[in-house]
Amino acid sequence: MDREETIMQMHKVLHAVLALAAATILGLAGAQGQTATPKRGGTLTVGFISDSKTLDPLFSVQYTERQMLYLVFNTLVKYAPDLSIKPELAESWTLENDGKRVVFKLKTGVKFHDGTDFDAAAVKWNIDQRLDPATASPQRGQLEPVIASVEVINPSTVAFNLKARNAALMSLLGERPGFMVSPTAWKKAGKDFSDQPVGTGAFVFKEWVRGNRITFERNPNYWEAGLPHLDRIVLSDLAGSVVGIQRLQTGEIDYVADLGPQDIRVLEGKPGIVLDPITVGRWFSLQWHMDAPPFNNPKLRQAFAHAIDRGRINDIVMRGKGTISNGPTPAGLWWYDASVKTPEFSIDKAKAALKEAGYPDGFQFVLSTPQVAALQQVNQLVQEQLAAAGIKITLEPASSAEWYDRIVKGLTNFTPTRWTQRADPDGLLYLLFHSKGYGNTTKYKNARVDELLDKARETYEIDQRKVMYSEVQKILATDIPMLPLFFSAEYAALRDDVKNHVWIPDQIPRFREIWKAGK
Repeated sequence: MDREETIMQMHKVLHAVLALAAATILGLAGAQGQTATPKRGGTLTVGFISDSKTLDPLFSVQYTERQMLYLVFNTLVKYAPDLSIKPELAESWTLENDGKRVVFKLKTGVKFHDGTDFDAAAVKWNIDQRLDPATASPQRGQLEPVIASVEVINPSTVAFNLKARNAALMSLLGERPGFMVSPTAWKKAGKDFSDQPVGTGAFVFKEWVRGNRITFERNPNYWEAGLPHLDRIVLSDLAGSVVGIQRLQTGEIDYVADLGPQDIRVLEGKPGIVLDPITVGRWFSLQWHMDAPPFNNPKLRQAFAHAIDRGRINDIVMRGKGTISNGPTPAGLWWYDASVKTPEFSIDKAKAALKEAGYPDGFQFVLSTPQVAALQQVNQLVQEQLAAAGIKITLEPASSAEWYDRIVKGLTNFTPTRWTQRADPDGLLYLLFHSKGYGNTTKYKNARVDELLDKARETYEIDQRKVMYSEVQKILATDIPMLPLFFSAEYAALRDDVKNHVWIPDQIPRFREIWKAGK
């Protein structure tokens, strides 16, 4: 096979990978659907529990920040509702140099909100800035192992020279590393860019009254024809989901998400309110530090695993509507392996493992508890279940922002977590379980897992990748760096005049195409 044929084959394999990812996840995303001609104008008021710290994509780490970033900024590529990869600011791309060079053709005529041009030089600056150690962007950990350099070919063409072939690059560029900010505005504003973010997105940042609201207004020069439909979006801070549900019923807000099965009981059957479910939600788990006592003791981790009744937790927290988890991958994704099993629930086995771990008289520890209703409920049940095995747990409350900050800084040793799915297995498995993964806050390190994740990253052939990811998941089930609990069932609740709400399985609301019918 000559070089041209090799490159063509790589294109076919890469497209097959993306198509299979789309096919296997099709139907996992709920959609309200569009049944009428969109109406222009109006304000959408969104209730959300904010732990946001920045609107600068280069420094964003919080979950809630992303729904705002998608208003102000565009990514090079985007996720479709089936998690397939579609063009956004990059209208097409080709592979060269045996798959180690990706050449992007960019959309032309696109302007940042400050009137400057979006072009290849802007793309290069955005990636280079994230790669620069002096910037201290948390995304450097995602990009530095992948990208060797970025080359401007002409104003509408840019090339990414990779350190090795990378099957997950496109998925990565649909997330935070792919948000394009205005280089001019960023350099001018400096550390204040978070309070005056400038992108190419459908909405322009207006104001941020911290602890109260964040307002965005329609971009009159937006490059996607006919969008956005709304004049304004206001994100209103909530003290909790109960407050959001109350304000939705009174009409103070139009939309609230991140609702669990317990939350929506009061809304079921209510006139004027629509419930839109996503059938594969976030992965809930317990995590601990693997590099230091006490959880570097594998028998202690086994004791905890045997002591937890995941079925009962799902029945109570999710009203039985979630799915019990044996690992980070839900059924329906091409890299899922049904043979992977978490240690069974057994108090006798938990006590035996605890004794083998060197704690015949029991064990005491602190469990960090963020101000998130579902996680608080999980913690209460975990505390109760571990007590039956002789493990005494003290709950340590923390605000959501403080909780997340402590996890990132390595100050929290035992806590629940929840993660959304990615379009490629690399997006979650590498992030959490590779020793160099920027989300590896458990400090987990397994040479074989690193080797498999590195090889899978460089492999375009999906059958080979599946074998590698299967082995990774089996090792994780043995090592237990994170203890799987369940995949959540979650909902958005919206007033019935809010139209064209479409879920994407990463659970980050996109409001660009939403419109209000009015009454």
